[in-house]
Amino acid sequence: MSDNKIIIPVINKKSQEQNDKNTACNSCSTGGCSGGFGIKAGSEKEVVYRNIFLYLGMGIIIFVVAYLMTRLLSII
Repeated sequence: MSDNKIIIPVINKKSQEQNDKNTACNSCSTGGCSGGFGIKAGSEKEVVYRNIFLYLGMGIIIFVVAYLMTRLLSII
């Protein structure tokens, strides 16, 4: 029974290496990499402040919801 096994050859072909190792920055074709918090080099101050306050607001909401959930779970 073991002599009737069919052997299937397996070939692992690697995808062709890309010449440009820094494809993350050039893929969006906007002319720059996003820095921390999605702020690009050369962004206007208003955009930077908007992004920072947006992330701060989301963080505050997450902490408030987490606090309320722990209070709710401790009551039950």
